[in-house]
Amino acid sequence: MATTAMKGSGIHVVVFDERDKILPLIRKAIIESITSFNYLPACMSYIDEMTMDNETTIVVTTSIDDRVIKTFEASNSIEAVFILSTTRKEIDKSFTKVVGVYPRMDNLLPVLFETLDIVELQLNANSILFHRNLDGGDNIDFYFYNLWLSHEINQKLTRKDLIEQANIFYRSKKQMHTAIHEFDTSYNKLDILNWIHRSDRAFPYHILITNALRTHDQHILGLTRFFILDLTRQLKPLSTIQMCSQGYYGTKLPLSVVDRFEQQTSRDIISFQCFLPVTKTRANALAVAVRPTRRRKMISVLFKIDASNALGVHMGDIILLDMATAFYIIGVSRYAGFGSARELVTIIQLVAVDSGSKQQLYEEFIEKKQSEGRSIDEFLIDTIPLLKSDDMYKRQNKNKSDTPKDVPELKDDPESKDISEDEIAGDEFIAHGEWDQAINAFSRIEDPNVRVLNKAGCLLREHLQNLPGALECHEQALRKATNREKADTLMHLGTVNNDMRQHNEALKCYSQALQWYENEKPKDPATIARCLVGLGNAHWACRQLNEALDCAQRALTIREQEVKPRNDFEIAGCLGNMGNILHDQGDMEHALSCAQRAADILSQCGKNDPRVAAAYNNLGAMYLVCGDYSKAREYFQRALDSLPIENHPYRISTLNNIARLNAIEKGQKP
Repeated sequence: MATTAMKGSGIHVVVFDERDKILPLIRKAIIESITSFNYLPACMSYIDEMTMDNETTIVVTTSIDDRVIKTFEASNSIEAVFILSTTRKEIDKSFTKVVGVYPRMDNLLPVLFETLDIVELQLNANSILFHRNLDGGDNIDFYFYNLWLSHEINQKLTRKDLIEQANIFYRSKKQMHTAIHEFDTSYNKLDILNWIHRSDRAFPYHILITNALRTHDQHILGLTRFFILDLTRQLKPLSTIQMCSQGYYGTKLPLSVVDRFEQQTSRDIISFQCFLPVTKTRANALAVAVRPTRRRKMISVLFKIDASNALGVHMGDIILLDMATAFYIIGVSRYAGFGSARELVTIIQLVAVDSGSKQQLYEEFIEKKQSEGRSIDEFLIDTIPLLKSDDMYKRQNKNKSDTPKDVPELKDDPESKDISEDEIAGDEFIAHGEWDQAINAFSRIEDPNVRVLNKAGCLLREHLQNLPGALECHEQALRKATNREKADTLMHLGTVNNDMRQHNEALKCYSQALQWYENEKPKDPATIARCLVGLGNAHWACRQLNEALDCAQRALTIREQEVKPRNDFEIAGCLGNMGNILHDQGDMEHALSCAQRAADILSQCGKNDPRVAAAYNNLGAMYLVCGDYSKAREYFQRALDSLPIENHPYRISTLNNIARLNAIEKGQKP
């Protein structure tokens, strides 16, 4: 089941409260994504696992224990700590991340809102892209938004699609549902500027769009494209508006980024991957820039921006500039002193590129790439699909899938209208990758239905490595299931039996499921293909190679010709299976052909995906068997180059294959 995440603002608010008292108060006050813990190791594990490089975490806690605060202080992922406590205790001044200790929630919240805004400014600043890479080549990402806006979208999504998906993903968050409903009933594109104030209306701009802009998340950008286009239409050339177009932007930047600014020439160009809010008041920007630094190797920066050539709109003291506005770097002044305390601030002067020069820049880029035989489509992820209701379960994080691939869909499920609080809690734990807690929540349901039992079985198999427990859950589900539910449950049972090496049982389950799917009206080609893959794997394990090859070929044909939208990863998977089966049959010529096709497809669509390394390693292993050691070494090296993660199983497998190759070649030497 293909899934994707509906990501949030890029800012995680984490509550650590050993007595579980303050979570309802915070959830009532703000609608950002909030996760609560009463056990410190679990809290830190969540922060370390879920916070990526382009995100940050803010902690609200009731603890004044030095041990706890030291733990938060040591985390690179945590930006700020707020303490809610009436205990009068002096906090060690070395704890620089502690913003303050507050006796009441209404004292804490205004400062928290201010910090959320400051952190968003920092995340925006860190979304800077330079026109050229360090080696002098074009930075493809720099051109992203010009290409994205001009690219023809086949499937245009609407506000209705956004509302539907948001309600599904945030279905257990009442405060968020209120915000979503207000947006649905009150949104007017002519009044769009009122929807970008965090304190009043954080959804969808601050909750979804800002982080999607920074990270080029095309799923969220697709769902919110109508909003982005409505906002863009409100922007005008600032040169035509009889108002000041000089602005300032204060922030913190990594020292390495500032070093690069200093190395650029006056004709080099940068852009921020956001709608940039610059203030007309220099003092306000300076106040933000010189706020205490809580992270290492970060320095205070004041951007002085001439926006007269840019598109923008005046909003009081703020000028909101168009997303990805291109700027020339005019000058960098290191460590100028300001104020009575003589704070050290680096001033970077920027001027917006005029429209003619900008258009010429993009046209030259496109012409250059077209002359190389490459199209705009190659610079964009696949055309944005309409997400299914089950697509909200999975969060992709740090090269790993955190959600069971086989979690049952809610679509067309008559029981899905009656979801218990425990199931909602379990689903929320799934979204956060908290597998044990999810299982505990599901186990509290007295009479679980088929959907719950299958969810629990998938969790036990994929993440808790409890195959007997998974088998028991799916068998219970089968006793209750009818029609489509029965076929889906048989698929789950086939997978578990295969994993338990009970391949004959797996064959029975997959065969029964396939018979049902092929008789279904209308047919679901994606599900049939997935069932054929499972059935083929069971035949392969039983050394029934002709039957296994037939299943793999049928699955490939369906995925290439019938499944829409086309999924190249699944097509490559079928080709990889066929290559392995043909290898076992001794047909090395056709095995190499399939393995090569799989590797070629993955290398084009799976940048930084471990499956690329697996495909190269598989291809290298086949060449090793064929005695072509030069080709084998070439593809083993490609596998290593595409997967830098030291302890990844695919990399270890490749290194083992290289060791075998070295031993073979050494043994051949006289």
